[in-house]
Amino acid sequence: MPVTGVVGSGRARSFLGAFFRIRPLALVLAALFVLATATATADAPVGSVVYGRVKGQDVRLSMPPTDSPVGIAVFFHGQNGGVDNRMDEPWLQSLVQAGWIVAASDFHTDSWGNEASTADTENLLAWAEQETGGVPVRLWVSGSMGGAVSVNAMVHGNVAEPPCWYGVKPALDLTKMQNVPGGPRIIREAYGGDVPFDRNPVNVVDDLPTQTRYRMVTSPDDTWVRESENTGRVAAALQQRGADVSVLTVSGTHDDPSHFDIDDLLSFAASCANAEPQADPA
Repeated sequence: MPVTGVVGSGRARSFLGAFFRIRPLALVLAALFVLATATATADAPVGSVVYGRVKGQDVRLSMPPTDSPVGIAVFFHGQNGGVDNRMDEPWLQSLVQAGWIVAASDFHTDSWGNEASTADTENLLAWAEQETGGVPVRLWVSGSMGGAVSVNAMVHGNVAEPPCWYGVKPALDLTKMQNVPGGPRIIREAYGGDVPFDRNPVNVVDDLPTQTRYRMVTSPDDTWVRESENTGRVAAALQQRGADVSVLTVSGTHDDPSHFDIDDLLSFAASCANAEPQADPA
């Protein structure tokens, strides 16, 4: 019915008046809804996710929306983490957006680089190769405890040595974790006692591959994983052996957001795009 046919009604006038009084607010709310939706879409994970389970551990691949991925980047989570740790956050999602497949595992959760976590690494790499049809693993990325997990996998695992290794606040001296909440107790539980000498990464630097390029992110304000006892010590030892090692110094405590520098991660990853894994020397 045309509007002119009802405007004589007081009820209609009241309804229309209320409508036009409310309409500006409705338009504002609608605009905010559209903006929020656009923002959520922009920040949402891209591509697709493939889950699996290998020998009791959940495994995952974040797949980029491309038929020609750059390569596989393996993420080694920190203490209390799991297969999804940081995988849907902007830091690792930036790799997916750049065309990388990002692989992850539970790694027996709080493993601190024990033998089980090394087997988990072998299993994850084999599964990822099968799922992707042989896309090469070009980059390992680790956070905190994941530094120990990844280094011990390189030294003790039957795996191809990664062309590139990116460690964020890497925990590399397991005897110096007294300030990590629950650290000493959890480490003892992971190993069933004291950490074996050759499972403490600072003791096996001479066994790390020098053809791998290393990038470390550390803060002098980190009181949990101290720079001098971890990144500083291992970086210096690798450089003495002729390895390509660089360090990004950031600020703040162990969980400060400055550690997760997207531009730095993407820049290092781009430099690894054409690198080929090295066969396990063993």
